[in-house]
Amino acid sequence: MTKNALALCVALCANSSCAMALEVMAEDELSALSAQDGITMLVGLPASGWRANEISLTDINGIDASIATGYANAGTIVAKNVALNTCLSGIGCTAVGMPSIRVDFDMVGDHNGTVAAGGGAMLNIAFSLTGGANKIRFYIDSIGLRNGPTGGTEFDLIKFDQGYVDIVPIGSSSLFTLQLGNESSAHMFHIANGNFGTIDFGKVSILDKTPTNSINFGFKLENVDLTGSGFDINPTGLIYTAANFGGGVMNATFSDIKMGAVGAASIGTIGIEGIKVTNLALTISGKL
Repeated sequence: MTKNALALCVALCANSSCAMALEVMAEDELSALSAQDGITMLVGLPASGWRANEISLTDINGIDASIATGYANAGTIVAKNVALNTCLSGIGCTAVGMPSIRVDFDMVGDHNGTVAAGGGAMLNIAFSLTGGANKIRFYIDSIGLRNGPTGGTEFDLIKFDQGYVDIVPIGSSSLFTLQLGNESSAHMFHIANGNFGTIDFGKVSILDKTPTNSINFGFKLENVDLTGSGFDINPTGLIYTAANFGGGVMNATFSDIKMGAVGAASIGTIGIEGIKVTNLALTISGKL
């Protein structure tokens, strides 16, 4: 067995057609092999979009006894019938029959791997709409509370009678970028195009413990432009910053407000016009 293997090895080595020499690769060939242009992923959603029966967050130990006694059990906040779809603009949601979300991965860095002024290695992940899609529709039926992680008694806190919210980027199909490393945009999560015009939530109901009592109103945001703002992580938590939130042109309207039982009379419409907050910083952190 050993002699046969040795003979076969000698025969193969003697055969010049099997010999291969190392060759110098041209720069364009090396570039192609190293994926210099990054990676692009195209994501196509089903006609009905991505859907989940619920998305929930559970607080496993409730309220500390030093704040309020008798509330140490686990509780859960639940968003029901949540979905995401990409659509053609216009009334309704005409699904896009091809990949509609584009994700671009690009890795950049200095020529010698050092962090020079204004440079440094960075992973840039960009998200945008493609394939004719120019509208994003978020579906949500309600937000409620549940006793315990699963199977407990539930009741609704907020109901969205319209059942969805449309967001239409204006001026660009780009949505946001995620940058890890040098962060040239000055944010880890940077909203590249946050110009969404009008966002109409339809009729919103905030419910009382007694289901027949509630506050009902139409909720609409106008001239929404969050371009240039973003999220970062610091020692205090997740922080959202915006140099000029609202820009002095954003409006928030609460229309046809009704309070009390079903069929209550409307008390009218109120709103805020020309919202502007300079150097807004909002921090989200876990409770200690």
